[in-house]
Amino acid sequence: MIRFEGGEAPSTNLDSILYEGFGELRKARSAEDARIEAYVGVLEPETLRGQIAYVNNEGRLFRDPVAILVAHLFNHQTHHRGQVTAMLAETDAPYPVLDMHRILIPEPLLS
Repeated sequence: MIRFEGGEAPSTNLDSILYEGFGELRKARSAEDARIEAYVGVLEPETLRGQIAYVNNEGRLFRDPVAILVAHLFNHQTHHRGQVTAMLAETDAPYPVLDMHRILIPEPLLS
């Protein structure tokens, strides 16, 4: 989100441990979700037509359309839900429904 907000993301290794415990992670995730909702809630078409320049973790400079990056932000979450599903499927532990529409609307609406 920092790049959408005009800042530069710090370079981190993709295997870095950012939070030691689940409580810390949950709190950070809730805060990040609030940032995403706040950003998207006031997103203007003009902003979507813009570009964001950034340096990736490999040190390469990119300039990408905001519209593509916003789509990627949400689509990438699908990738991570798939990773979680694959990891949990390898265990005997039950895991929650990870379908986005069931997360957003836990119970079906009946007519």
